[in-house]
Amino acid sequence: MADKKSLLTIVFAVTISIIVGAAAVAYGPTLVKNINQESNNTNTTPNQNGNVSSFSGNITNITSFDNGTYVVTVQAPVSQAKDKQYQDNIVASLKKGSGQFSNICTITITTKDNANPRLIYSKPNSIACKHIPPVVPPVVTPPPPVVNNTVPPPVVNNTVPPVINNTSNNTEPNPPVPTPPPQVSNQTAKIIMTGDVESGAAGDAVFQQIKKENATHVVVLGDMGYSTNLKWLKSTYGTLGNKFNCVIGNHDALEDGTAQIYAESKAYCTESYYFKVNHALFIGFNTNGDLNTQAIAAGKLLSNTAFMNGTKSVHIMSHKDCAVPPNSHHPVEATVKTFCDVIKSKIPGGVKPYYDQAHNHVMSSSADGTYKQVGAGGKSHYVCGVSAAFPFCDNVHFGFLEYIIKPDGTTTSQFMDYNGKEIK
Repeated sequence: MADKKSLLTIVFAVTISIIVGAAAVAYGPTLVKNINQESNNTNTTPNQNGNVSSFSGNITNITSFDNGTYVVTVQAPVSQAKDKQYQDNIVASLKKGSGQFSNICTITITTKDNANPRLIYSKPNSIACKHIPPVVPPVVTPPPPVVNNTVPPPVVNNTVPPVINNTSNNTEPNPPVPTPPPQVSNQTAKIIMTGDVESGAAGDAVFQQIKKENATHVVVLGDMGYSTNLKWLKSTYGTLGNKFNCVIGNHDALEDGTAQIYAESKAYCTESYYFKVNHALFIGFNTNGDLNTQAIAAGKLLSNTAFMNGTKSVHIMSHKDCAVPPNSHHPVEATVKTFCDVIKSKIPGGVKPYYDQAHNHVMSSSADGTYKQVGAGGKSHYVCGVSAAFPFCDNVHFGFLEYIIKPDGTTTSQFMDYNGKEIK
């Protein structure tokens, strides 16, 4: 006889708290929509990496709070599946959905069998997240049942009935809150950057080699496919998950794109963000956005002595350039130059600045390694000039820039082609 499936629900309820930055509250419902799309797929077949990327069940309630927290309630139909498997599927789907948004800071989860909030996703690197470590929200639980003190408990074996402590629920400490992992690492980090990426033989080869490198972070420096949407980017670089970041280019904005792709790019990459690894600070900017507002926000970060304590280098990541080799197809724009000068003035003394940009479809570096271009992610090359200030410029190879940062902050870099060979 075939197993019967009950129409009853609420066999497994999960409360999820999603923390987003104040400037990113509008993206919460979009994330929820993506999760609901996942819930419509009842198959839980592992993907090629062995991770389940879908789950059975439906989101039934979404509560939005003023502080940007979303509490989402999920219901599941009765089935023979174990609750633990269902929970794992939800967690996998949440991680997959939230990875599409750089401005989702943290997600915590509680279940009916475990009221302790558990941190399942953390990316507190957006300027919209107010530059603070992820804060795990308290779990809202229903009040305990009222104890009727007028009726004594039954006497067991003629012993004295136990004394009911009416204050016990108020005196017991709250369950411990999980501490987010620190940003300090004892392992060497690999940061990979490329830009001006495009679907095609060269662009696909660059991505495949970057994927093999298994980097700590991968950043696409704008012009993310030269299409009307980010479908190709999301199907390639987007599969790298939470390690992937991007900045907006002129073809992803109104300048040479459409309102549709600009809205999608801002939701996917955010206007500006940062991450820290091994005493190195990386800040991403939208050079087609409000540069004054971004400069003010970054200036506050760079001027915060507590935040900058221990920082040995700062990487300014954007699409448009702060400095370029001679005869470049795209010269430095005046507004961008002003922006770069403001940022440079805020970087504390003794901290090494790096400017990592694309826009020109070449790989180039200044003599001191401060200014680098890596726009060789797949789009056809531009002209390339050299000088004493910019002795290296390559417009033959397609590839990427790789930074190796040791735990003490020591930094080295090299340009690589799509075969994994260093370009010299």
